[in-house]
Amino acid sequence: MIKTITLQNWKTHYNTQLEFTKGTNVIVGKMGAGKSSVMDAISFALYGTFPSLSQRKVTLDETIMQTPMKQEQSIIKLEFEYDNKEYIVERIIKRKGTNEATLRFEGKIIAGPKTTEVTKKISEILETSYELFSRAIYSEQNQIDFFLKLSPAQRKEKFDELLGLDKYETVRTNAVTLANRIKKLSEDRKNFLIQQTEKTNPQQLEEYEKKITEKEKELEEKRLNSEKILKTEKELEETLKKLEEKEKETRFMKDLEIKTKSTIESLTIQIKNTKEKLNKITTKELLEKIKENEKNNALIITKKNTLTLQKEKIKNTILELKEKIAIQKNLLELNNENAKNTKKLESSCPVCKKELSVQDKETLEKELSVERKKIENENKQLTKEAEETEKLNKKIENEIAENEKQKEGLFKETQEIKRLQELSSELTLQEIKKESLEKELENLFKLLKNTDSNEKQIIDLRKTFFETKEKRTKMITEISSGKELLQELKKSVKLIKENESRLKEIEKQIKQNEKTIEKLAIFTSALKSTQSELRNLMIDTINQAMGEIWEKIYPYKDFSNVRISVNEGSYEIEVKQNTGQWQRVEGILSGGERNSVAITLRIVISLVLTQNLGWIILDEPTHNLDSTAVRELSETMRNYLPELIEQIFLITHDKEMENAASGKLYYFERDKENMSITKIE
Repeated sequence: MIKTITLQNWKTHYNTQLEFTKGTNVIVGKMGAGKSSVMDAISFALYGTFPSLSQRKVTLDETIMQTPMKQEQSIIKLEFEYDNKEYIVERIIKRKGTNEATLRFEGKIIAGPKTTEVTKKISEILETSYELFSRAIYSEQNQIDFFLKLSPAQRKEKFDELLGLDKYETVRTNAVTLANRIKKLSEDRKNFLIQQTEKTNPQQLEEYEKKITEKEKELEEKRLNSEKILKTEKELEETLKKLEEKEKETRFMKDLEIKTKSTIESLTIQIKNTKEKLNKITTKELLEKIKENEKNNALIITKKNTLTLQKEKIKNTILELKEKIAIQKNLLELNNENAKNTKKLESSCPVCKKELSVQDKETLEKELSVERKKIENENKQLTKEAEETEKLNKKIENEIAENEKQKEGLFKETQEIKRLQELSSELTLQEIKKESLEKELENLFKLLKNTDSNEKQIIDLRKTFFETKEKRTKMITEISSGKELLQELKKSVKLIKENESRLKEIEKQIKQNEKTIEKLAIFTSALKSTQSELRNLMIDTINQAMGEIWEKIYPYKDFSNVRISVNEGSYEIEVKQNTGQWQRVEGILSGGERNSVAITLRIVISLVLTQNLGWIILDEPTHNLDSTAVRELSETMRNYLPELIEQIFLITHDKEMENAASGKLYYFERDKENMSITKIE
């Protein structure tokens, strides 16, 4: 049972909340008031679609409220009860982003947020697909006579789909196809078996097995020979290794002899050169020369120190003279300035205010002139003295440089004398080393005399070794080739045996296929028989229910009953006239009478196919019905149908149908001219 539904921004519904109960729930309103939108919302909440959307007459984006205010998302929340368990499903449609859905049971989410997950879970819970829901439960506006509009052949196809009978036909067709495929496969296998049997040579397997035995014996003999050759090869290798080690030792001694001789010759030359150098001067003379050089070096250092002190004093003197010259220069400039000022003086003294005579001025000028000459003479004397001091400083610097050269010469001479002293010590060591090397050389001569040359023996032995090794390598190659041939023979034997086994298996499969074909023939026959029996049973059940409901729906006596007639693979809908004759509805019934048949058929299909669900939705079922038929339908839906169907939803603009409500009754209003939202009473 559907308990509540909440619509937010769904088409013309801004925030609509509706409660439903058992019995007939009626929604009344004018065209465009938003009645059918509620039923579309119920379908969308359960299955994520509704007829207009699945037929692409509208888009999902168009279900979100456009006026009076454009909204960005729409929310549908549906609470329903099934098998004494309560569920809440919520779907969110967004203009931008991914749509979402959740299904809750006892407050916990059992599916979502993917919309497909929720749809799949609800279909499993209700045991009803959207196709069955849209055909058997939800009769959308102007589609209540859907089954009447179909041709008899199309009607049979649709009814078989709803009743599930098409599955039997599909299975039967698949079974026949499978049987034909198995039959064809079996024929192909028989032909293949005949071809392979003709190609098979029983003697070939015996020949291959004989060759395998011979080849294995041959390979074993070669393996044993290879092991013997390997043993000989190792022995030769060991003997050769010992001889080569001995030869290596002899070669080493010969090389050592050559190196020792070369070293002795080199030492002899060094000793000779050293003696020649030492013969020029004695050790005593060397010592005296070193002492003399050390004494001269000390004198040079003393002289250098004295000259350095003199140089420092002269530098200071030069600095003092330069300072005095600078002072004299300043005094001379001051005197010149005073002389200029004296010429500019007026009649009175600027200091004492005493009047100056011409004689006084001349006297003053003379004094300044005498003073200037004195300063100039002193300056010349100081400049001359400074120049002489500079020359002396230059002379001392030259003496210091000469002193350094003498010192450097003495150092080199001393170093050379010391080197001669070292040569004297080296001479002794060289003579000792030469004597030692000569003894070693003598011992080497003795060792080499006692060592026999085995070069020819090594060459012969090496030749024998490589010949043996080559022989074994050749045998290994022969063994490897023999193994490959043996593997090929074994592979061929294996293939022959596998082929024999495969042929036996094919023969076995052919027998199994023949049994399977027999079983499939029985199965398809049973399916056809079962399908026919089920069809008759279902149609009988539908016809029986239609007979009972027709009396409640149709208020007149000219047609006493309605039925579905199965005729040559098609479903005809027929009505029974008061004369007792059955006539097809096409061309005989008026619009209102066809509508009564359509309503009866809808109710019966819902009863037969969705008994567990117990819902039916009828959108504007009174189309073409006269007032009497409307009144009868209203009475039936109020008092009779709730006994058969737990919950009925009726959408209508007909005021008379208000009386059909045994559950909830809602009035929908909407100002279409001002594009306002749906209002509920």
